[in-house]
Amino acid sequence: MSGHTAAQGAGDGLGPLRPYLLVRGRSEPSRDLDRTTLVVIATVGAPHAAPQPYYLPILETCRLGACSLAQIAGTIGQPLQVVKIMVCDLMDDGYLATPMPAGLRDPSEAGKDPRILEDVLNGLRNLP
Repeated sequence: MSGHTAAQGAGDGLGPLRPYLLVRGRSEPSRDLDRTTLVVIATVGAPHAAPQPYYLPILETCRLGACSLAQIAGTIGQPLQVVKIMVCDLMDDGYLATPMPAGLRDPSEAGKDPRILEDVLNGLRNLP
């Protein structure tokens, strides 16, 4: 083995795997997520495909409640970019979703909700 360290396969019996192998060499997620994006176990619809075994630690982490991508990366010990891609895969397959603010039924309503707009404005004001 070269001087590079391999990432552990999260106790799945696969042994050490490099992070880029976990996402089949992809470097870009299918969605625009950042490290503070919260995800939860999806409650609507059935998943489209069985998850890969090394995706299971993400699902286990999210079973406890809403988790940020940074929190997931720290918990499972994988780089944030790899976690972004894995979370997008799980979202695309119907396992994970981003939580909706209370009272919203449709994501398109978020841009019209004064509470959300106020939160966004406060967040922008707090930027350095």
